[in-house]
Amino acid sequence: MRISTCRKCMAGAIGLLVFLLVSMALAEEKTGSESAYSPEKPLHITADKMVAHQDESMVEFIGNVNATQDNMLLVAESVKVFWHPSQPDTADTADTADTNRIRQIVATDNVEYTAGDRHAFADKAVYTTADEILILTGKKAKLLTGTSWVTGTKITLFRKQDRVLVESDGKTRVQALFNPEDNPADQ
Repeated sequence: MRISTCRKCMAGAIGLLVFLLVSMALAEEKTGSESAYSPEKPLHITADKMVAHQDESMVEFIGNVNATQDNMLLVAESVKVFWHPSQPDTADTADTADTNRIRQIVATDNVEYTAGDRHAFADKAVYTTADEILILTGKKAKLLTGTSWVTGTKITLFRKQDRVLVESDGKTRVQALFNPEDNPADQ
């Protein structure tokens, strides 16, 4: 009886810790620290090379890519920006500054994402504008909020639903470290 009670306590503690990390990440978003792409603000991208693929409605930035928007910074070796092809190109909308047309952003190779107190590292990051979902994947995808962190092989941030899902590949387990100093209620 005592062992099952300890297991229940342990499961409850783990659940509480996961809830705290998710709450910290979501509270940061609600306090005005935007942590993902916003179609209302300009997106500035620098790279060693840019290749436009009009037939795919995509522009690829290659080599030392830095994408910035407000307080967000995305660093990677490659960033592909996919456009909504249904909207007609005009002199005004053909400019890459027209961020309302962006459908998806895909970053690969040594991906680092920073927005406010939130940092993420992954092999690949995919952000879809319609559903506001950011998916980080890789052997050790990691999401940090302050000094607290969580790792897995797939981290999905559902911005519209205020939810985070961290998954493993079955070989490497999800890991987390929660620092009580990172509690947003104390700030």
